[in-house]
Amino acid sequence: MAIPSQTEMFQYVLETMAGYPEFSRSQAKDAVCRTLHLTEEEQKQKTSSGAPVYESRTGWAVSWLCAAGFVNRVRRGTYTISEAGKDILARRLELREFIRELHIARDASMHGEEDDGELAEAQMSDRSPIELLDSTLKEIQEQLAHELMDAIMSIEGRTGDTFFEKLVTDLLEKMGYGEGAVTPASNDGGIDGIIKTDPLGFNPIFIQAKRYAVNHSVGRPEIQSFAGALGAVTRGAFITTSYFSTGAKEFAKSYPHSDIVLIDGKKLTELMIQYNLGVSVEREVSVKRIDRDYFEF
Repeated sequence: MAIPSQTEMFQYVLETMAGYPEFSRSQAKDAVCRTLHLTEEEQKQKTSSGAPVYESRTGWAVSWLCAAGFVNRVRRGTYTISEAGKDILARRLELREFIRELHIARDASMHGEEDDGELAEAQMSDRSPIELLDSTLKEIQEQLAHELMDAIMSIEGRTGDTFFEKLVTDLLEKMGYGEGAVTPASNDGGIDGIIKTDPLGFNPIFIQAKRYAVNHSVGRPEIQSFAGALGAVTRGAFITTSYFSTGAKEFAKSYPHSDIVLIDGKKLTELMIQYNLGVSVEREVSVKRIDRDYFEF
């Protein structure tokens, strides 16, 4: 059986734990995993914080059920099904009606008032709140990456190419590899930038930067040419706004004389966002969780 959606998990956890006189959160997670017969692959599905998806959804379900009064906390870290929980299970409600009553009970318990359940149903999702946050952040990042690429490609002519060469050296500097410099266009020998990784420049990184249309394929011959330009230098980075062919990747991976790293347009924008190049922080959100160790005596 696949991992239930977050909506399904509320009812599923209550039904599963009804067979236990008492249970902890970890026992609930283990019971859900066993009962669902989750495969190793399903158990390894993670949220962005690294928690297994089924554990995240089970944990949220326990919290909501407890807030609604369907589960009681009998002592620290230990829960049991309440009379209200037993009653709602005995009524064998359809999932939609179960969720509606869960929300009404939770709102009444937490806020001292009831709603009609319509807003509650609209707020329900197949994913846990953390998964929804992950999805939203991913969408924001994908849009930002698209805007970054548009900005890179919008500068016309040679000015745009020299700007891109400066951009990639700035990026490697931001990543902590050393001091970067763009080579003169009239005498670059196929090398667009150099990173000095030590004060005397004994172990440099050579860079080739190609601002191509995003649908342009960088092929094996271009990587071979770059490898030749490296000479005795043992590290090189070929960075482009487009993508690499399979042949190009295979050559770079197997080239015996230098380590050649290929960075395509997708990876480039990801690194720019990660290392704050060409972007600024609009808002920081800190997601907090309860520190259960603090309450252990």
